[in-house]
Amino acid sequence: MGLMDKFNEMKDLVTGAVEEAKGQAGEMLGDATDVPLEEQAGEFSQQAGDAAQGAGDAAQDAGDQAQGTVEDFRNDHGI
Repeated sequence: MGLMDKFNEMKDLVTGAVEEAKGQAGEMLGDATDVPLEEQAGEFSQQAGDAAQGAGDAAQDAGDQAQGTVEDFRNDHGI
């Protein structure tokens, strides 16, 4: 796999994580209008934590892929 292919794969991974976070934020807004205020705080906090965890995991995966791409590039070019 070429360097550009790996870069595009990493970009797609990060883009997917962002889209997932946007979707979760939209769900939280929709849920907020349907639930009493007392329940909203707890649910919002949990959903925000879940979204942050998902974004963190995606960022870690992207970082791992980037590191792998650099290592592959070095190995391919004898650096």
